[in-house]
Formats: sequence, C-alpha cells, structure tokens
Amino acid sequence: MFRRINNSYHIINFIFAGIILLVFIYSGIFSAQKENHPIPSNSGLIYGKTTPSTGLSRAFSEIVRLNFHKAKEYNEHSVDVFMFFFLQFFLRLGFTGVSLRMKRKQLNFLVFTDAIFSVGMFIYCFAGIIPI
Repeated sequence: MFRRINNSYHIINFIFAGIILLVFIYSGIFSAQKENHPIPSNSGLIYGKTTPSTGLSRAFSEIVRLNFHKAKEYNEHSVDVFMFFFLQFFLRLGFTGVSLRMKRKQLNFLVFTDAIFSVGMFIYCFAGIIPI
C-alpha cells in the first residue's frame, strides 16, 4: 500500500509540474505584443462580455518577460494567479523530493499538509478571479 501511495503521489506531482512547465513555455513562446496566441479566448464570444480570466494568457506572456506592470494592464489578478502556478511548480518538485525519504506515516502527513496548503494557496491567489 505504501509503495502505491508513494508512486501515485510522485506521478501526480510530476504530471502537475509538467503541465505547469508547459504553460510557462507556452507563455514564453507566444507574445502579448504580437497577439499570436494560438488558443484564442472565446469567453467574450460565448458570454458576450469579458470574464475575470480575460487577458490571462497575454498577462502570463508579459510576466515570463518580467513585465509585471503590463501584465496587470491585461488582467489585474494575473500576478497572483501566476504566483500560484510558479510556487506550485517548485512545491511539486520539492514535496516529491522530500517524500522520497519518508516513511508511510510521515508521507500521509506530508500529502495532507500539501493538500491543505495548496487549497489555501489556491483560494488566496484566485480570490479575484473566482467568486467565493
């Protein structure tokens, strides 16, 4: 059982870290200035108005270029949302590294702590985007 929990935790962490890394790469490749993002936002077309997430792709492109002021112009909550993903990337790798040296009881506590911390961080960072 311990081996299965341990392996599942590592697999999930690496998958999340990989997805987040792909988001960073996507943001670095495509520029907000050139407006060449291949995945357009359809929220305006579907809902007929802007949504709280409008401009996040362009803002992330500016953040990876360290242009935080411009990112805030695209979406006022972009730095908070980006910070969530930035911290999660390193937490996924860090928690995985720490968990490799743990016994089952310690691992269960780490997974619980990770989940509580991540949920709290999500609520804090996405508070401006998701009405709570």
